[in-house]
Amino acid sequence: MTLFAALKRRNVFRVSAAYVVIIGVLVLIILMMGAERTGLLRTATQPMSSQSAESSLPPAAPASRPQLAPEDKSIAVLPFSNRSAGSENTRFFSDGIHDDLLTKLSKIHQLKVTSRTSVMAYRDTTQNMRKIGEELGVTHLLEGGIQQAGDRVRINIQLINAYTDEQLWAETYDRTVTAESLFEIQGEVARAIATALQTTLTAQESNDIERVPTTNLEAYRAVLMSRQQVRRDGFIGLKKAVEYANRAIELDAEYSDAYVALATALNAGVYSGVHDVDNLQEKVQAALDKAFELDPMNSGAWSALADLKALLGDPDAEDIFAKAMQLDPGNSDIMMLFARVLQRDGKPLEAMQLLTRARELDPLSTSTLFVFARTLMALEDREGARAAYARIREIDPSSQLGYGPTAGTYFASGQMDLALYWLRRGQEIDPDDFEMGGWMVFIYDTLEDYIGAQEWSTWLDSWVTNQPQPMAMQARHHYLVGNFEIALQYSNLALNLDLPDRWNSDAIFMRIKRDEALANGTPEAGIAVFRENHPQLFQSPPEITADNLLQAVDLALLLKLSGQKEATTTLLEAALAAYEQPYFTSGSQRERLVPAKSEALAILGDEQAAITELRRIIDKGWRLYWRWETDLNPNFNGLHENPEFQAMVQELEADIAQQRERVMAMTNRGEIAPVPAARGK
Repeated sequence: MTLFAALKRRNVFRVSAAYVVIIGVLVLIILMMGAERTGLLRTATQPMSSQSAESSLPPAAPASRPQLAPEDKSIAVLPFSNRSAGSENTRFFSDGIHDDLLTKLSKIHQLKVTSRTSVMAYRDTTQNMRKIGEELGVTHLLEGGIQQAGDRVRINIQLINAYTDEQLWAETYDRTVTAESLFEIQGEVARAIATALQTTLTAQESNDIERVPTTNLEAYRAVLMSRQQVRRDGFIGLKKAVEYANRAIELDAEYSDAYVALATALNAGVYSGVHDVDNLQEKVQAALDKAFELDPMNSGAWSALADLKALLGDPDAEDIFAKAMQLDPGNSDIMMLFARVLQRDGKPLEAMQLLTRARELDPLSTSTLFVFARTLMALEDREGARAAYARIREIDPSSQLGYGPTAGTYFASGQMDLALYWLRRGQEIDPDDFEMGGWMVFIYDTLEDYIGAQEWSTWLDSWVTNQPQPMAMQARHHYLVGNFEIALQYSNLALNLDLPDRWNSDAIFMRIKRDEALANGTPEAGIAVFRENHPQLFQSPPEITADNLLQAVDLALLLKLSGQKEATTTLLEAALAAYEQPYFTSGSQRERLVPAKSEALAILGDEQAAITELRRIIDKGWRLYWRWETDLNPNFNGLHENPEFQAMVQELEADIAQQRERVMAMTNRGEIAPVPAARGK
C-alpha cells in the first residue's frame, strides 16, 4: 500500500465538547490539587486522570455565559528551570521535555502557542509576568522547573494570567523516570491547559496528546539531544546531532521520531555546507520511509521530506510542506521552512504571508527573522532587510545570521566596502565557516585588492579542500590575476568530483571551461562539457532556471561561434523569457543573475539594447562580478570597443577605487580585522 493510500484510510473526525465555565475550572483545580494516583509517591500532589477529572465537572455552561475569545487562548511556555545537578546533558533533557510539551500544545488548533525560540529568550528572566506577556503578545504564561535525581523526576508547573499575575492552575508531578511517565506528564499538562483555556479537542488532537512514541527512555533522551544539537547548528553540533539520532535508532528501531531526528539533522547539515545532498539523499529517504511506516501522520517527517525535496529542487516540495502544515498548523518552524522554499523559488509574496504568521507565533526567532530579511530582499526592500538583520543582532549578538548576511544587502546596492565590513564581522563570529572565507576572497577581488584576496585564498588553502564555494572563489581569483591554468585546475577538479552547486560555484566553473574552449578555438569541445553537465539546456524547449541562467548565456556564445544560429537564438530567447519573470533576479541569492539580460542581448547582436540594459543595472547599483562580467567577459566582445561601454567600465572602475580606499581606511582604524593565522590541515 502506498503512503498516500494509507493516509486516505486514516480519517480525522472532530468531536464536540462543551466549554467549561469558570466555576467548573476552579472545581477542577481543587480536585486535581488534592488527588493522588494509585502507586505514586505521596510526597507531592498528583494530578487526576483525565477521565475522573472530566466526570467531576458540572454540566456545561449555558450558551449565554461568556467564553474566552480566540485571541485570549494564547499561551507561552517559558523555559523550564533546570534544577538537576550534573552535566550539560541535564539541561538538554529539561529543554527537550519543554520542547515536546510545546509541540503537543501547538497541535491544538484553538490555541495560539508562542514557539520555542521566542520563549527561550526568557530563560532565567527576572522580568514580571505582565511584561513578558506584553512582549510575546499572549494572555497566559506557563512556567515550571524540572529536577532529576537518580530514577526520580519532579516537575513543577503553574499557569498564570499574564495580565493579572493570577495563578490559574498549578501542579507538581513526582514520578519514576520512564519514557511513559514523561509522556504521560506532558499529556496531562496539555489537557489541563486545554481545559483551563476552554478549548475543544478534536479526536486527532486528543490522540496526539496521549501518544507514547517510545518506551525506551535512553532513546527518548538521544532524540532530545539530537534536536538540541540541530538548534545549536555549526559543524560540530550537526555532526553530534546525527550521532545522537543514530543512537536513538539503535536503542529503539520502532521509534518514528528517531528517524525524523536523523533526517532533520542530515538536511540541516546540507544547508550549512557540512554534507552534500547527493551523497545523503538515499540515507535521508530511507530514514523517512521508516518514519512514515511507523507513523504516517508524523508532521516532522512530512516537514523533513519537504525539506529534502526542496534541497533536490523537486517542485513537489511545496505540496508536501502544505501537508505538514495541515497536520501541525501551529508549528512556526514548518512555516519558516516553507517560506524559505517559496522565497527561493521566486514567490516572495506567498513567503511573506507565511512569515507573518510565523512571526506572530515566534517573534524572537532569529531563523524566522533571517528568512524574513531574505524575503524583503527579494521584494527589493533593502532597508527593511537591514533592520531585520539588526534585530537578529539585538536578540542574539552571538549569531552569525545578523552579520555576514547583512553584506548581501550592500551587495545589492553596490556598496562593496560596507559589504566587506559585515562579511568580516560575520567571519569573526564563526571562524569555522569556510564559506565566509570564500566570500572574503570574492569581495577583495571585486574591490580589485588582489593582495588581500590572495591572503584569504592562502588562509583557505591551509585547511579547506574540495568544497565548491571556496574552490569557485579561488578559481575566479586566479582567473582575474592571470593564473588561468590554476583556475582551470580548480574547475576540472570540481566538475570531475561532481560537486554540488553552492552560491554560483557551478556558473564560475563552467565559464572557465567555456573560456578554455574559446582559447583553444574549439567551441564544440566546450559545448560537449555543457551537454554533459547541463543536459536540460539542450531540451526542446530549453529548461531555464535561476540555477542555470548564467550557464545558458555562456553556452549560447559557444553555439554562436560554432555556427548553430538557430540553437543560439532558441536558447537566448528562453533565457530572456525566464529573466523577465517576476522576482527572477531579485534577492540576495539571485543578485548574480542581474547582468545576464545585457549579455544575452549582446550575443544576439542587439548592441544598443545591451548598452541600455547595462546602463540600467549600473544605475540601480549593480557591482557584483563587475570586471568578470564586463571587459573580461567574451559575451560582450562586440561591445568592447563601444565608447558607451568603455565609459561604463571606467565609471565602475573609479567607483570601486573609491570604495577600496574606504576599506583601507577602515582597516587602518581597526574596524576590519586582518586575515586570521593560517590553520593546519
